[in-house]
This record gives sequence, structure tokens and C-alpha cells, in this order.
Amino acid sequence: MNFLTKYKPFYKENLSLAFPVILSQLGQITVQLADTAMVGHYGGDDPNPLAAVSYASNLFFIVFITVMGITFGLTPLVGEHYAKGNKAHASKLLKNGAVLFTLISIATTLLLIGLRPLIHKMGALMISSGSDASINEVIELALPYYDTIIWSLLPVMIWGTVKQFLEGIGNTRIAMVTIIASNSINIFLNWVLIFGKFGLEPMGAVGAGLATLISRIVQCLMMVGYFIYAPQFKEYTSKLFARTRLSVNAMREIMRVGTPISFQMFMEASVFALAGVLVLAFGAHSVSAYQIGVNMMNVTFMIVVAIGSATTIICSHIYGRGDFSRLRDTMNASYQMGLMWNISIATLFIIFRYQIPALFTSNQEVINLTASMLIFIAMFQVSDCLQALSISILRGLQDVKVIMPIVFVSYILLNIPIGYILAFKCGLEANGLIIGFIVGLSCSALLTIIRVRRDVKQMEVSGGN
Repeated sequence: MNFLTKYKPFYKENLSLAFPVILSQLGQITVQLADTAMVGHYGGDDPNPLAAVSYASNLFFIVFITVMGITFGLTPLVGEHYAKGNKAHASKLLKNGAVLFTLISIATTLLLIGLRPLIHKMGALMISSGSDASINEVIELALPYYDTIIWSLLPVMIWGTVKQFLEGIGNTRIAMVTIIASNSINIFLNWVLIFGKFGLEPMGAVGAGLATLISRIVQCLMMVGYFIYAPQFKEYTSKLFARTRLSVNAMREIMRVGTPISFQMFMEASVFALAGVLVLAFGAHSVSAYQIGVNMMNVTFMIVVAIGSATTIICSHIYGRGDFSRLRDTMNASYQMGLMWNISIATLFIIFRYQIPALFTSNQEVINLTASMLIFIAMFQVSDCLQALSISILRGLQDVKVIMPIVFVSYILLNIPIGYILAFKCGLEANGLIIGFIVGLSCSALLTIIRVRRDVKQMEVSGGN
């Protein structure tokens, strides 16, 4: 009882910020699940449409999450200056961030166009290595989907700029509203475009991509429009549009925090995306099973992301005020909530490992492959939770440079080589790739926890001086 009494205020503080993010993440998860289920059922016993979406999504996601990671540097910086009462500097960060992120998104979209030939080359490599000949059909289906979703990067980056700023000042509800609204549009358009409703021709996988593009444009317009015209943000928007010069120093400040975060997200996304490419070698059934598995990983991880986002906000405010007496309890409460969630879901993955994939496909081989994969996915839920929340704490405290060597060791030196050896040399195929995640995430969890404990101890002793 004393334990609950002690941590109850910290749970409430975190959840008051995290709950809107949780609803937002649940909305995102719903769309991902709907995409997978609708495309899977559109294909029926043919796994190729679902495999195509999986393949193209993995290639796009690795670039997408990398540039989005830079915007995450805005939250702890804005949170620090908001806690100090320096709203003018917070507005300065927003203005410079908006320009910086727009330029980055335009350059990245051009990069994605330039990377398009790699889709064919990687597919050809997998076919020549002796994988299922139907992979060629998967590649042909993947290209139109890829060509559609790459144009969604710019509106998402603009939306993300405002979202990260608002999280820095402790407002997570507006992003929730825009996400839920746009996701509802996405699901409806999925149904219309994938299956061809209201007199339209069925578009299959490319219909899912078009639905995503339209919904992200709507999401961006809602967020920016509300932020500009809402009275409670006038003190920021008036400074935002004031005749002040853009600041190289402000952009450098954002990049200082955002680049290590982006690198961490790039490394983590690269591992999952690379596994999504390597799994092509085992045929379309394995690709479809991996796509379902990734969706289930996101079910757990996105809730942890919500708790982590709230933790970053709270830690950034603590950092700005220099009130480190609350830091340890804030950290412990975050870990406790995340672990309760992930352990519960991991248990459900094991119990319902055959029923879950049946929601997405009727292909029995895909169901069996996914069922075995879910056992290994359940095994890394604890380490995934701990490393994600530890990184969220480090972001809030702006101790982000250390994240880069940690993720390099965890993912590049351990995860990828071990996963490859187990999959291709030991004959474990797709499950071998998942076991590689267990090793990499466990290493990341251990090293980030050690760093967090060091930071908390030093800040408690120094009192912020």
C-alpha cells in the first residue's frame, strides 16, 4: 500500500500527458492493423499483396523514421525553456524548426525518389539467391504503393513540427484529435480504395498507399490550422510570424539534440527494415508473416512510446527548473507502467498466437509462421520496454550523444550479425531474425539503464548546479 501511495502522484502526472498520446498511438495502430487486415483479405490465399505492402513500407519507413527523429529534438528543448518561462526562445525554436524540417523533408522526398531503383535491385538479388519466384510479383505490386506514400513525408514533417512543440509545452491532446480524425479517414478510404466501393475500381495495395497520403495531408492541415488560429497559442504564433531573422544557432541547437535521436531511430528502424528485406529470401509467406508480426510489435511498442513521450516532457521540465528531487520517482513510475503493459501483452501473444494471425489472413502457412514468430516477439518485450523508456529519459535530460554508440553496438555489432547467422547459417529463417532482436534490444536496455542511473545520481547530488 505504501508503494502505491508513493507512486500514485507520478502515475497520474505521467498518464495525464500520456493518455492522449496513448489514444493517438492506438489510432495509429488501428490504421496499421486495418491496412494489414484489408490488404491481407483483399489477397485472400494470395500472400503477394500483403507482402508488397510490407516490403515497400519497410524501405520507406527506414528513411521516414530517421527524418522524423530530428523533430523529436524539439520537445526537450522547448520543454526546458517553457519550464524556465522563456516563451520567446520556445517560439524561436519553433520558427527555426519549421523551416529546417521543411527543407529536410523536401530533400528526403527527392532521396526517396532516387532510391526507387533499389526496390528492383534488392528483389532481383533475393530471386537470384534462390528465393520464391513470386517475389518478382511482390516487387511489381510494391512499386506503385511506394510511389504513393513517399509524397506523405512533407505533410507529416510539418505536422510533426507542431506536435513536438506542443508536447514541449505539455499539450498532447491536439495531436490526439488530429490523429484520430485522420486515421478515421484513412480506414474509410482504405475500404473504399482497396476493395473498390462507390463505383471505383479495386486498387488493392496502391489503394492503401493513396488512403495514407490523403489522410496525412488532412492531418497536417488540421494541426497547423488549429495551432495558428487558436487563441491560447497567440503568444507563440505572434512571435513565430514576427519579423525576426532565422537563426543558424537555433537550428544548430535543434540538430544537436535531434541528430542523436534521429541516429538512434535510424539504427532501430534499419534493423527491422533490413529484416523485412532479408525475409524476402524465405518467400512471400514469410514476408506476410513478418508484416503481421511487425504490426503486433507496434501494438505493444506504441503504448510504451506514449509513456515515454510523457516521461520526456516531465523530465525536460524537471531539467529546466533544476528540481531533480522528483527525477528518480518519475523514472521508476515510468518503468513500472511500461513493464506492466508489455508483460501483459507478451503473455497474450503466446496464448493467442494462432488466433491473432487469423485476423489478418486465411492462409494457413502464414498463420503457422506467424504463430511461431509471436513466441520470440513476446520474449523481447521486457528489454524493448526498458530501452525505449531509458532513451526517453535521456532525451528529456538532453543526454543524447551517448545514445549513438549504444545503439551502434546493440544493433550493428550484435543484432544484425547474430540474426543473419541464425536465419541463414543455422536454418532458423525468419525466427532467427527475430532472435537477433532479442539480443540487440537486451544490450540496448542494459547500457541505457546504466547511463540513466548515472545521470540521475549525478543530478541528485549536484542539485542542478
